[in-house]
Amino acid sequence: MLVALNPHQDDEYTSAHGIPMTEEAFGKLIQAESPYSYELIGGIAYNMTGSSPKHSALSSRIDLLLSEQLGRRGPCHTHRDQYVAIPDRPPVVPDVVLTCDRADWNDDEYTKPFKIRSPLIVVEVLSLSTEAYDRGEKFARYQRCSTLEVYILVSQVARHIEVYRKNTGWRQEVFTGMQFIQLNQLDLELSLEEIYEGILKEV
Repeated sequence: MLVALNPHQDDEYTSAHGIPMTEEAFGKLIQAESPYSYELIGGIAYNMTGSSPKHSALSSRIDLLLSEQLGRRGPCHTHRDQYVAIPDRPPVVPDVVLTCDRADWNDDEYTKPFKIRSPLIVVEVLSLSTEAYDRGEKFARYQRCSTLEVYILVSQVARHIEVYRKNTGWRQEVFTGMQFIQLNQLDLELSLEEIYEGILKEV
């Protein structure tokens, strides 16, 4: 088992570090069936498994809200804790990803390990130790996916969500308080009140 930094647990692991690894070795690592999820950042492999209670709750809430609106029909589905394939870069694991490509749901198309090939909307819940990565290198990797339309960053310390859309040149939009986020690609809507209810107090 790879012992490495868990970036979501901000205070407990601040002095921990990952393991230097080549992209080839990383590819072999994630091919093995494992309950752990890893990411290769700057040539260092990190264990991304686990999260703070708020982080987990926000990811689950957003996944639920999107899934309920998508319904059970059609090709669109949300996923958590799944690798997303990045062209010419190591794969990454978003907190929530929405895809409408049937190949991302078809057993006959699965690779090992399974990787989502056509992300449409990606959600990352920010943590102190991963925020710079989520805003920088990880965002840059996602933008290499031709299907990506929306990238969402969610604060776990305040009612604050940032939305970046391809059709606006990835310009930042900030949503706070009781606002609603419109996702016109699939006629979806996210309410900040519903996302944060019971998780964070209104500020």
